[in-house]
Amino acid sequence: MFYIKRNTQEFGPYDAKQIESAYISGNILKRDLIRHDKTDNYISIVEFLDINSIHIQQEEEKFSDVLFNLLKLQSIIINPFRYISSSIKENKIVYVLLAIVLIPIAALFFSEIPIISYSIYGFYFASIWALIIYKIIATEQTEIRIIIVIASSTIIATILFFAVYTKSPAWEIRESFINSDQFLVKFAGMFFGVAIIEELLKQTFVYLSIARSKIVLIPRTAIFYGMIAGLSFGIFEGVEYQMGPNKTFDINNNYYLNIIRLTSLPFFHAIWAGLGAYFASLSFIELRYKYSFRIVGVLIPAILHALYNTFGLNMYGILVIIFSTISLTVYVTKSDLIGEQINSL
Repeated sequence: MFYIKRNTQEFGPYDAKQIESAYISGNILKRDLIRHDKTDNYISIVEFLDINSIHIQQEEEKFSDVLFNLLKLQSIIINPFRYISSSIKENKIVYVLLAIVLIPIAALFFSEIPIISYSIYGFYFASIWALIIYKIIATEQTEIRIIIVIASSTIIATILFFAVYTKSPAWEIRESFINSDQFLVKFAGMFFGVAIIEELLKQTFVYLSIARSKIVLIPRTAIFYGMIAGLSFGIFEGVEYQMGPNKTFDINNNYYLNIIRLTSLPFFHAIWAGLGAYFASLSFIELRYKYSFRIVGVLIPAILHALYNTFGLNMYGILVIIFSTISLTVYVTKSDLIGEQINSL
């Protein structure tokens, strides 16, 4: 008796006649492996046939049969919808691909209303990042409902806050600091006038979600929620820059800045918000250091954020992003080891 192996799956047992019949019909392929039931060593089907002097050929299509076969296959080729299930869960990949295709097209219909068009594009790129980090970071605790609440609440709160903030005296003070040529003055403006405020906005609803959860949210889950909040804030900021400062640049710089504001910078916000959420989650687990972790959870992302804003897209700014990314990766992948070290302090 024989066993057939295709990729990592093994089938059988079959006798020699069954092997020959399955090979002729095409159910067994030349690339499949075969072994006798008395050994664990596999050989290819071609070798097996040659060793046993079995001279058979698989049935292959003749070119003269193409037209007839195309007519036979028309129901499969022309009507794939018949295979689509009514289950939303089973068809989620269909909806994801449709969204990837149709969202940018939807933005074109609003090209004469830039703020709507930019918002759609911002949502589009943020959604792609969200799908990527969902596959990499999300846990069994992750809830779609909480994702939607955090994302929508963060955007609404950010819009309302900046509607007031930009018209206050504090905004003018902030502008005078961040436009300074002196590094320390500019950093102070970026830290107190930009980074602290933005990181608090991104963390507010993540913190509330952790605090109100009926279960203990592990740090990895909190990091994912934090990154969703960061992406949501990135949508707002990207649209704001496209509607304002980016319009003052020439067409080449405008195009470059629009692209980076939609694709890369929202993910930077996600990284810093993920760092903040990590420490926020620890504050509910390691109660001995509750307030320490909450303070650190705001300060560390705010410092990194302010440093990047101060340096900009140069070597030093890129180093800040690299450090931020490595830090988040360590917290995602090594949270158990970090927890053990905390407990040993």
